[in-house]
Amino acid sequence: MKLKPLALFISSLTISSLVIASQPVDINPVEAALKVEGAQVTLAVKDADQSFTPNFVDSARDNFNNFHWQMGGDHSFYYNMHMSEFMPTALAAPHEDYKPLVKNIDSRLAKLTVDTESKGELTMEQYLADEQFRTQGFMLIHKGEIVYEAYPGMSPTDTHVWASTAKTTVGAVIAMLVEEGKVDPEKDITDYVTELKGTNWQGITVHQILNMSTALDNEETLESILNPDSDVVRFFAASFNSPRAKTGEMETWMNVAKGAQKIEGEKAGDHFRYASINTMVLTKLVENIENKTWTEVFEDRVWSKVHARQPMQINLTPDGMAIAVGLVSTTLEDMARWGTLFTPSWKAVADEPVISQAVIERIHNGGNTKAFVGTSKESSSLHAFNEKADYNSYQFDYIFNDGAMSKSGNLGQFIYIDPDRDFVGVMFSTNPYHSGFGENKGPALMRSAAKLLAEK
Repeated sequence: MKLKPLALFISSLTISSLVIASQPVDINPVEAALKVEGAQVTLAVKDADQSFTPNFVDSARDNFNNFHWQMGGDHSFYYNMHMSEFMPTALAAPHEDYKPLVKNIDSRLAKLTVDTESKGELTMEQYLADEQFRTQGFMLIHKGEIVYEAYPGMSPTDTHVWASTAKTTVGAVIAMLVEEGKVDPEKDITDYVTELKGTNWQGITVHQILNMSTALDNEETLESILNPDSDVVRFFAASFNSPRAKTGEMETWMNVAKGAQKIEGEKAGDHFRYASINTMVLTKLVENIENKTWTEVFEDRVWSKVHARQPMQINLTPDGMAIAVGLVSTTLEDMARWGTLFTPSWKAVADEPVISQAVIERIHNGGNTKAFVGTSKESSSLHAFNEKADYNSYQFDYIFNDGAMSKSGNLGQFIYIDPDRDFVGVMFSTNPYHSGFGENKGPALMRSAAKLLAEK
């Protein structure tokens, strides 16, 4: 089999030390992981859920770990829609009144086209139905109404992991705290997360961590992901209750964070280097400031005000820390509600403004175009949108000069928010980054749809 690891699993949750540690040095960890039962893609997206027999679930449970999940194979379908069965889970309750979004389907959208690298030009309808792209759910919102929806591999009531698109929740809540004067983004992170005093995090500002420009050696790259004793691998091993590969000891995510090393010759703020541990540090900042768990904070500030269908599921580390970096699950429509809070049509999902214009402007104005140039995210924006984004900010991967903002997640999750065009796009999928899979043009379709509907 020809493997295409790309920058495997960059910008999302990463590798399990249990898988790598047991492999000889000369064996590609991806090749080894793909030999595990349930790691390969054999089930069609359209009928995967019909194969979730008790024996299938038992096998998925026996083989569960972070790396196996990220293979994107048959077992990953089940993990993505049932993560609460595998990890401790907290629930953020929604508003007591559920209000379905109004549907106003626009027939033009199905015929929108996109250029793909593997299949040439496809309409939106063709793209979403094509097994190559492994889409499970896709929804477009304009002016607070559903204008397009498709569920190729799940039902409207199924929940699904957001993966790293969940980082937007942390960025937005911190922007709220900044607007309220509770956090100064230019202050040292150790002023708020005192647990990191005396470490290499000292001297790094909150703003630099928000924009992932810490100059610390914890970037999620192919090299770090395939190194069983890198900070990246150790962080996720600790989060998933796995031991450190090198020593066999159990670590906490905070212990891993404290040991972060500086990158020689680089200063904080110079360069965008994607690292999920940054988001965990920011989540801890929120808990320290508010003196509440992350789940309580997000419920109080956001989810309790949203007329969502279901609670938001937030998975926890063994020591009870919310993994808001990516282990968050909701229905597709509820994910779209989160995005709609940033648009002029927020009244479609809440009774009061939750995301203020000041918060949106702070996110828009908080980026550094120079730090974004030449990064893996800059090049991945071209792959996703067929055009380059301009910068990143406050945990959003891609921000365009027209105000559109978006975030990707492992295995093809995506959220696109375009406040000026009053538009939101969301998608769930189980799309591996190997063996010829991994292409995702859903973002390009979202951006095209926003421009068509706004006629600009």
